[in-house]
Amino acid sequence: MPSTMDRPGRLRDRAIRLVEAATTPLLPADYLDLFAPLRPGAELRGRIVSVHPETADAATIVIKPGADWAGHQPGQYTRIGIDVDGVRQWRAYSLTHGPRTDGLISITVKAVADGVVSRHLVHDCPVGSIVHLEQAAGEFVLPDPDGGKFLMVTAGSGVTPVIGMLRNLFPVADSGAVHLERSKNFDIVVVHVAPSEPDSIFLRDLQALDAAG
Repeated sequence: MPSTMDRPGRLRDRAIRLVEAATTPLLPADYLDLFAPLRPGAELRGRIVSVHPETADAATIVIKPGADWAGHQPGQYTRIGIDVDGVRQWRAYSLTHGPRTDGLISITVKAVADGVVSRHLVHDCPVGSIVHLEQAAGEFVLPDPDGGKFLMVTAGSGVTPVIGMLRNLFPVADSGAVHLERSKNFDIVVVHVAPSEPDSIFLRDLQALDAAG
């Protein structure tokens, strides 16, 4: 005969089966996804907490990643999955900040004429929306995190991975670029090209960095 010590386990299994039967075709995990989509152990997701316009057709999307987000190095990218008209779409975007003390991440997206995802993110995605995430990837990072001389040549929205590196080394406050101890051994020249000044993403950051030398 089974031991009475097995009874709690049998009761638990029976309770789970009853809940699963009551929620068919949904499972209890599906309801957890509704109420706690960013919980540990869940499929990696993020919640959009703010959208900041950069230009008329570009915006920075700030995201609170799920508990299992492993972090990133400046210059890396993440893949974002979002449902548009009932279809899951995936796109890769550079992370435009270094690691932040508040744990948030950001991407900056330029809406293109036929870009289903980019136009949705820039113009139609409300704050509070849940997006799917993949862990950060990519090898376009500073080869020596302790310093060196670097020439960075960028154009248009191609500045996004570089701005992540620059913000990590020289964050820009209202008073201008901040010089940190970790950035004292870096000598960086940035050459950036944009169609016009109003169309230049991160113009304020680039001007503040230029003013700081």
